[in-house]
Amino acid sequence: MDVDDVWDDSALIEMYEQSLKEVNKSRSVAEKKYTGEDGHTYTWKIGSKCMAPYEENGKTSYYAAKIDSIAENDEVEVTFLYYGNTTTTHLKELWIDEAAIAEAETSEKKETAKASSSKSSPSFGAPPPPIPSFAPPVPPNIIAMAPKDQREAMNSMLMSWYMSGYHTGYYQAMADNQQQQNKH
Repeated sequence: MDVDDVWDDSALIEMYEQSLKEVNKSRSVAEKKYTGEDGHTYTWKIGSKCMAPYEENGKTSYYAAKIDSIAENDEVEVTFLYYGNTTTTHLKELWIDEAAIAEAETSEKKETAKASSSKSSPSFGAPPPPIPSFAPPVPPNIIAMAPKDQREAMNSMLMSWYMSGYHTGYYQAMADNQQQQNKH
């Protein structure tokens, strides 16, 4: 077997780990008190702004971020302001720098305004056509379950693909076993 023939499942594993993070995020707490090394007690909440570490090429820098989730084990997931990427870190790594956070928020607002002004305004001509009466209504929870972005959609697709393959193999093994038993 050639090395090129071996399937690289690293993307599948990464998506599986992302799914686990999503499940753990649902088990997060809304607020957590943490006493820092300076002796000061900080109250971190989901949505709070902070300075969080970002490691690149072995170098750690701190950037303004928003807390997305707080786990029971003091791990937090943050989204960096202006950049939009996320990372998971520990509460002890967070700190506050009001000036840097305000600067990042201002830059983010300017970039958002610039992007929205460069887009052409939508035309509000005729309303969309009505939904045909023979179509069943969309279940209300389907809308809430829709993936938020392309990465989450890819995550869902790979997990369903993996589970489909697993169950297909399981079914085939059962069918083969039944066929073997019928021969004897």
